[in-house]
Amino acid sequence: MLVNSGKIRITSKHMYGKIIIVNKVVRISSVRYYSSDSSKKLLGFLASMPKPNSGRIFDAQRQRQQISKKAEKYGPSTVYLQVLGSGARGAPNTLYLFTDQKRYLFNCGEGTQRLAHEHKVKLSKLDHIFITNKTWRNIGGLPGLSLTLQDVGVPNITLHGPDGLDELYNATKRFVIMKDMNVTMAKCSPSVDFEDNVMTVKYVLLGPEDKILKTDSTPIAKKPKLGGENHDSKFEEFIHDDTDYYKREAKSPEELKNTSPKLKPKNVGKDALKSKNEKVLHELQKQSHCTVAYICTLKKRLGTLVLEKCVEFGVKPGPLLGQLKSGQDVVLPDGKLVRSKDVKTPDDPGPVFIVLEVPDISYLKESEFAAHYDDKINPPENIPAVVVHYTPPHVFNDPKYRAFMSQFGASTRHLVLNAHNSCMGSEAVHRSQHRLHLLDEDMFPLLRDASVPALWAPGPRAGAALDGARLRGIEELKNKIAEAQFQNIINMEGSCGDASAGGAAPARLDLVAARTLTVFHLRPKRALDRSAEPKLHIQEYIQEAMDVDGFVDSLEKFRKLVEKIRYGKTQSQQEYPKVVFLGTGSCIPSKTRNTSAIVLQIDERSSMLMDCGEGTFGQLVRFFGPKKVNAFLRTLKAIYISHLHADHHIGLIDVLQARRQALDEVDEEAPTTSVYLLAPGQIVSWLSIYDKEFERIQDEFTLIPNQDLLEEQRPEWEAGGALAAAAAAALGVRRVRTCHVAHCPNAFGVAVDVDERYKLTYSGDTIPCAELVDIGKDSTLLIHEATMEDELAGEARIKMHSTTSQAINIGKEMNAKYTILTHFSQRYARLPRLNANILNDNNTVGIAFDNMQITMNDLELLPHMYAPLQLMFAEHCVELELKAANRARLKDKQRLSPTLPTSNSIRNYSTNNHKEEETTDNDKNEHNGSTDNNESDHQRNGENVTDNDRNIMS
Repeated sequence: MLVNSGKIRITSKHMYGKIIIVNKVVRISSVRYYSSDSSKKLLGFLASMPKPNSGRIFDAQRQRQQISKKAEKYGPSTVYLQVLGSGARGAPNTLYLFTDQKRYLFNCGEGTQRLAHEHKVKLSKLDHIFITNKTWRNIGGLPGLSLTLQDVGVPNITLHGPDGLDELYNATKRFVIMKDMNVTMAKCSPSVDFEDNVMTVKYVLLGPEDKILKTDSTPIAKKPKLGGENHDSKFEEFIHDDTDYYKREAKSPEELKNTSPKLKPKNVGKDALKSKNEKVLHELQKQSHCTVAYICTLKKRLGTLVLEKCVEFGVKPGPLLGQLKSGQDVVLPDGKLVRSKDVKTPDDPGPVFIVLEVPDISYLKESEFAAHYDDKINPPENIPAVVVHYTPPHVFNDPKYRAFMSQFGASTRHLVLNAHNSCMGSEAVHRSQHRLHLLDEDMFPLLRDASVPALWAPGPRAGAALDGARLRGIEELKNKIAEAQFQNIINMEGSCGDASAGGAAPARLDLVAARTLTVFHLRPKRALDRSAEPKLHIQEYIQEAMDVDGFVDSLEKFRKLVEKIRYGKTQSQQEYPKVVFLGTGSCIPSKTRNTSAIVLQIDERSSMLMDCGEGTFGQLVRFFGPKKVNAFLRTLKAIYISHLHADHHIGLIDVLQARRQALDEVDEEAPTTSVYLLAPGQIVSWLSIYDKEFERIQDEFTLIPNQDLLEEQRPEWEAGGALAAAAAAALGVRRVRTCHVAHCPNAFGVAVDVDERYKLTYSGDTIPCAELVDIGKDSTLLIHEATMEDELAGEARIKMHSTTSQAINIGKEMNAKYTILTHFSQRYARLPRLNANILNDNNTVGIAFDNMQITMNDLELLPHMYAPLQLMFAEHCVELELKAANRARLKDKQRLSPTLPTSNSIRNYSTNNHKEEETTDNDKNEHNGSTDNNESDHQRNGENVTDNDRNIMS
């Protein structure tokens, strides 16, 4: 491997050492580790040591508390509001309040942590999260973000919002495990304000008065549909399941198959009846559906002393200066009076901003905001600098709401975060797709998210690397994108302008359509700043690949091969079935790989979604486009969930709600058409609590437990009378079968027999599993997780994941025609590290990428793609080899060490290994720099969590 003149040339492939995987199990505490006999004592010693990660979190928490105490004496000098998610459909609606002392969030939609990571919005000083309404649109990002905050050392988080908001953590307690961070719920009362050293927040409760505490307004939630009355007993069994899904039990699939949750006896009697009545009353109170608005006033900032004026007035150094600075007038020894205002800059009284959501016009209470209207009576400092509107478009455009807005006066700006916006917020996903698009425009189509403006400034270097035909092709691409972007900007700004003119408002409103990284500066000066909003630099993305020595030749070779294979076939090319990869990363989302989600399109009328990690709906919007995504959702007949780890199902609610909107778009009067949910039966516990405490989702799905789809249930399919057969018929497939796999309790693999020609098998998360081989025999395509490289086989086994070679071998054992690897550790954000033997003998294996679509006819192209991919991501490949070499050196030192390591050496080794495994950020051009440069970067990157055994082990 050579690095020369700024160019990277891969001249040889790294040969792996011999990997020995032993299978003897040693029991240590509650975790099973796999080791050889010679390492039993060492493993026992290591298990008794405190985890390095716990110490790191404790140190971060202690440092944070010390800094916080120092800042309590002073008001913040720098304050701004920054849009993280614009509220566009598929994007989070998150507002970030930065001060030089603390950080705050207003709402936390699904996908918040992914955008925060990409745009370097650091959250390690976050203390308070304010939620306007208990809807998934506002809270969908809380589970993942809470785990991120815990990881960076945040000791406490306080939630502000409607009553019962904290029930989210009770509902998610099995897959969002808060061990090192406390989550508390503030009492949001109109009579008691929240106050800290940064600001004072007044709570305003909004709700329709005619609906509060009426028993007929919202009936108590029913049980989610489980497929008929015959399933009631199984429903009770599932809903009372208390399995720990993050306890690593290395049971065989046969043992997992025979394990069933214990059914808790029902409590009957007077106490139970009394408890039930109390719960009903509590439900009626909570179901008044109040939202909370926040009137925020920053603390007063004293003006600074002007020393020149102090000298001019004859004030000598000493305590008098401090008195003047604090606002006191002083008398000099000669009897001269010096007024504080004469030697200071003016005090900043503290600007006001308001955050509110009015889901229905009946919720609006204008009188609650009267103290802040520009009515010539209220003092100027009471007039808000900014009003942030989460109000949905149909209410926002109501004349009554427009008249309410106008009462704040012409000096108030109105920042709108709702579905009227279009900005999805990510540049990184486009950067990756533009580069992959060079390989094949069918497998890697350009994303239909045109919400990020595209810039194009081709230089002579681009022309030098391309021939005339290729350059003309890229110019055509540039013009097409530029036209789409220009039209999108017109539509976006035009819609905002229409919003301002649509109502009968007596005054002109200063409306700002939110985009990611839109900034409102509140202190030291007030100003709107849109300079950091993301933009696409298409020429740079392409140039990065073209500059790698040998890439152009490799690309041309691959394209000729594609033409030969694709267009040399005599039979007609079939578009379906088709597979679209929406998320191919593990554990947490990164800039380039989202968490698990795969679309299987059976035909133009029927589709199936396999796993549904956080941000899956956002990925659908990017891939299909905001206009066509509804058409796809109407084809969605089934959603399959492999297991109950958060990175495989936390995006489910957003998809269910978006599908309902898509169906209503066609015919609002149409009867409810629920999607078939094929999932571990235990998912009903989480969904039923959400349905009861937050929003109604019970009518959006019909649950078919994966347990009912096991191979031994096959006679039910053939009889055609089971609900599972109805799901298969709705999908248009012959059969769907599951099997237990070895990862966590109630983890499943699935095989879908599409028709006589095509069969697809998906592993979910698992170690190599014979049961998967059995149901996947003779598959056309195996999609198998390959979380880690071969050299980390021991770590993969501990975490119940597969390596790349193990996944490929499973494909060979089941005689799968082709295998696609997915679910990569985020340390392989661009490309996994494959064994050299695989590279030299690979005719059946491909690598999955986000936003890659593949038909069955194009499967044979995938193995030939790895060569140009290695060159396209050459710098990343070099980093992986350097890390592997560093690991090898550390192992050699350990092997040569004659004594057991001490606690300090264990801590140092773990810290070094932790740092070595972090995802390296080489995408300096993907963002406009950190907006929080004065803060140490504790942001969780990629595989940190996975490597150090955090709570969301995938």
